[in-house]
Amino acid sequence: METLRDGNFMLTVDAESLAKGLRPSVRMPRNKEYLIQCIGAVGLDGVLQTLEDLEVSRIDTSVITDPFPYPQIFVFTNLIIVCGETDIYEIVNGSLVHKLGPVAAGTLWTAADFGESIYMSNGKVAVLRDPLNSLFTLTSTQPIATAICNFNSQVFIGSPDESWI
Repeated sequence: METLRDGNFMLTVDAESLAKGLRPSVRMPRNKEYLIQCIGAVGLDGVLQTLEDLEVSRIDTSVITDPFPYPQIFVFTNLIIVCGETDIYEIVNGSLVHKLGPVAAGTLWTAADFGESIYMSNGKVAVLRDPLNSLFTLTSTQPIATAICNFNSQVFIGSPDESWI
C-alpha cells in the first residue's frame, strides 16, 4: 500500500514479501515480489541488522585534513591503505600509521594489489610497498600513472610517465 506523507511516498511491505527477502539475482525482474535493495542494513546470521548494531569501529582519519575527495581508502587482500593528497597511511591494529609522505601532489591515487606488495601512483609519483618489510618507497623503476589495473596478474596503466598537474 502506497501513501503520501509529508511530500514523500511511504511503502508498507507485507510480511510475505518481507519474508521472501532480497531477490537472488539482479537479472530477476522487479515485479516478482522480492525486495530489490537494502540500504543501511546487512544480513548477518539470517537476520537483517542495522549497521549500528554491528558496532563497527570507526578509524580516526582526522590527521588527514586535505579537502574532498580525501581521504581515499583502498581495501586490499591483506591490508587497508588510506591516502591523503600527499601522504600514505596504513591501518595497523585499527589505527592509522603514517608510511610515506609528504610526496608531490597529483591526481587521485590509484593502486594495484599484489597481496603484500602494492604499486600505486597519483600521476606525479610512483610508490611501491615492499612485501618483506612493509615499507612504502618512491620508485623510478615503475612508471607514474593516472590509472592502474591488475588484470590476471598483468598490470595495465593509464598515462604512463605523463606527469599531471
